[in-house]
Amino acid sequence: MLTLQRITSEYVATEDRFRLSGITDKGGEVSYWVTQRLLLRLLDFLLDWLETHREELERQVATDMLGPIVAKAVKRSARAGEKDVRAEAGKKASEAGATPEDKAATAELLFEADIRVAATRITVVFKPRNSEHSQLSLQLDEAWRWVAILHTLWKRAEWNLSAWPDWVEEVKAPHLSKSVGYLH
Repeated sequence: MLTLQRITSEYVATEDRFRLSGITDKGGEVSYWVTQRLLLRLLDFLLDWLETHREELERQVATDMLGPIVAKAVKRSARAGEKDVRAEAGKKASEAGATPEDKAATAELLFEADIRVAATRITVVFKPRNSEHSQLSLQLDEAWRWVAILHTLWKRAEWNLSAWPDWVEEVKAPHLSKSVGYLH
């Protein structure tokens, strides 16, 4: 199983779905299409787990510990000079004679994902049908950043917000601008 070291989440309007692109521990790249239906199921688990840690999240927000966090999934090295996954993927695709659109066409549609919950971390296992499974393991602050990014993209997609509890917006609001540049 591959371990995702860095992940970029984006909403693609022409597909009306999310694309998750990542760099693996073996230096390879993966790209998955994720439907709203699968995201809703993932969010149920993620939000429930975060809800059990809500007091800690609010305490971290109050002390600004969730400011410019660099998630372990991004190898805690997203500093000046590190390349954005999308830019790097586009560059490699160009070098290989392919366009970023060709690269997007190779994204695999996810039909299944598993979630493993532990006291201090949550792990999402992406299970594509035609390639090796990959996992994304997140601690509380990292999971919160990813959920905040997904929430922002969800709103941008103009999808129904009923799946999102009000507390997400309350906890997320002060740090939205800080989170966007670090975890994609």
